[in-house]
Amino acid sequence: RRQDKKIKAMATTKPFLLRFKFAGFANLPSTPGNFLYSDRVTDRRHGNVWQLQLYPGGTALQKVNSDNSNENTIVHLSAFLHNVEGPDVNAKTTFIVRDAYGNTFHRETSEDVDCYKALKECFGYFAFVERSVVLDEANSILLRGMLIVDVEVQTGSKVPPKRLVSKNHHILDGNDF
Repeated sequence: RRQDKKIKAMATTKPFLLRFKFAGFANLPSTPGNFLYSDRVTDRRHGNVWQLQLYPGGTALQKVNSDNSNENTIVHLSAFLHNVEGPDVNAKTTFIVRDAYGNTFHRETSEDVDCYKALKECFGYFAFVERSVVLDEANSILLRGMLIVDVEVQTGSKVPPKRLVSKNHHILDGNDF
């Protein structure tokens, strides 16, 4: 019997960290829909080249008030990880914003294993972290004006849910119990 459920399990390896820096963050365009790419970063595990696409003012899908103004609208940064060069990679990711002291201030972790196909698909968050929180000096997030986003990548291969085989070799899965 075939299962068409999204696979959430993965045979994994130790995670590696990708660090993306955005200098002069406060001065970056904050109009929804405007974006920029980080510098390219090569991971030492697979040799893949990665980039983070950042929307400092959110994507064009940002909510607008009923009077079509952006007043009092909470603006979130949007961030998406791209596999720019190298083989396809199955991975679970955690996007992290740290404060200037290296402490985790905000994190988002993917629930599913995503396949990062080179130059084809990216994954991330439309509402990653509030822009006003990043800019608030009391939070000490910007390091000399620079926003640093870490992405922890845990790679592996997608594996189907465990199956138990009985003595008569009938394949049992979760629906048989």
